[in-house]
Amino acid sequence: MWPDKKDKKIIETIDRNARLTIAEISRKTGIQRDSVLYRLRRLEKEKVVRFYHAVLDPVALGFPVYVFVNVVLQNLDEKNERLFFAHLREHPHVVYVAKTTGRWDVTMCIAARDLKHFDEILTGIRRNFSTIIKEYESASIIEELKYDKMAGLL
Repeated sequence: MWPDKKDKKIIETIDRNARLTIAEISRKTGIQRDSVLYRLRRLEKEKVVRFYHAVLDPVALGFPVYVFVNVVLQNLDEKNERLFFAHLREHPHVVYVAKTTGRWDVTMCIAARDLKHFDEILTGIRRNFSTIIKEYESASIIEELKYDKMAGLL
């Protein structure tokens, strides 16, 4: 069964602290250094580990308005869909985008300096894609209560 116990130990270790060196991961897991390196490369190649990143605090960075926006799309063809998602991926203040099931087709998260800035960002997106955005709803983040760590599921 894959990932095996050694892979799980490595995943749990980097999930707690992705800044550890190979030697530190080896020491914490009791797995040989060469094996840790080999397994990490394989986990990356297989896209189990997609990337390493810091979890940043938007408020501390000057973006206290952190809002999830759910969108219903209409009249969507392949070209408009490609342009819409490319725009969202490239927009510096759109920090998360996902296609979703259910009532909403898209969920995105916008980080803004203040409510006026948020309105400018969302209005710009709505204007650029007025032919395909049918409906939207926003929900501001008041406080994050949990940030999931996937290693706990293994």
